[in-house]
Amino acid sequence: MEAIVVRCKTCKHAMKFSAEKAGKRSKCPKCDTVVLIKADEKPESKPEEKKPEPAPATPPADDDGPASYDVFTDPEIEERKKKIAAEEEARVKNKRKNDKKNLPKVARKKKAIPDADSWKKVRLAFLFTLIGTCIWGFTHVLQGSFVLLGSVEFPEYATLIGTNLETRWRRNDLPDKGQFWAVDELNVHLGMIAGRDLVGFAKTCLVVGTLLYFLQAVCWGLGSGIALPVPRRFGMFGQLLTSLALAFFNFLVMFIFKLLPVVGILSYIMIPFVTPEIAMTEYNMERTMPLHVMWSPAPYWENFLTIIFRFVFYLQPAFGCIFIWSIGTAVKDEGLEESARGTTQLCLGTMFVLVCFHLLSLCGATPVMVTLLRVFYGVWLASRCC
Repeated sequence: MEAIVVRCKTCKHAMKFSAEKAGKRSKCPKCDTVVLIKADEKPESKPEEKKPEPAPATPPADDDGPASYDVFTDPEIEERKKKIAAEEEARVKNKRKNDKKNLPKVARKKKAIPDADSWKKVRLAFLFTLIGTCIWGFTHVLQGSFVLLGSVEFPEYATLIGTNLETRWRRNDLPDKGQFWAVDELNVHLGMIAGRDLVGFAKTCLVVGTLLYFLQAVCWGLGSGIALPVPRRFGMFGQLLTSLALAFFNFLVMFIFKLLPVVGILSYIMIPFVTPEIAMTEYNMERTMPLHVMWSPAPYWENFLTIIFRFVFYLQPAFGCIFIWSIGTAVKDEGLEESARGTTQLCLGTMFVLVCFHLLSLCGATPVMVTLLRVFYGVWLASRCC
């Protein structure tokens, strides 16, 4: 029995069926379109010419051989498929909307930091450190204020010494051999720096700034002590211990060599340490020997110890910045790590500028050297206030 050839309307695939399946429906194996096998279709035969016929109600299939067959899809089935697809699409959309409504609110993502209790103590330590840093900046402003005002004072060295000359050793007698009239050295030094008329203002700023330093030192020491329970990573515990040791050393140095001479309890004044600005005044120009060297009883040791004291003084905040740098590395905060690195470099740079200032002050007293000292002092003071 010859087969009936049916061509799919959708994909044009040719299918062969036995004659007994005429009048039944079948699916296209390629596109799953349902096709109707008409009973009146002719079996495959020899090629013969077919006369053109009027267009049928349904579109005719393309001719692929000697015979042509009318194959169409069932409209009811197609309509049903479209309806099912639309219902499925609507169901998916409704499900997505419902899922969005039922989603929980997204909270801000936070890093899970181990040892959270220890880091809370470090945070409290930073509050004390911040207070101490603000006090430190204010003391620099006090010191810079009388130095800036003194830069416009006309130099009168003899008059300054005369106004600060106190009573002779014995009221009516000259000093003994090898002795000099008792002079208030601190007032003389501050008069050279701030000017004769602003000695009181300069001394007040110096005393207040020195007293505030001890308050700042206490804040920094408390901050380092509170932060000791920090997780022992990247050498943070050792950095805190070093900061505490430096704080204790600086406290003793400032108490002995600055506070006692400033308040008048100790008569000895280490000029490069207490009043280093004297080297950049007008009084220091055109001298064979710098003024602070001439007035010093032990120039070498005083300047050497001053450089050591200043180095240790700035080493303490440098270790504080390194500690913050280590914290940024420990918690993997690149922003904190980068800012702490920059602050550490600024602190070390300030230390270097100050050491250069003290070394250059020993090199001479020409107008060019004094001008250079003023430039270095301005850079140092600006970096300290930053």
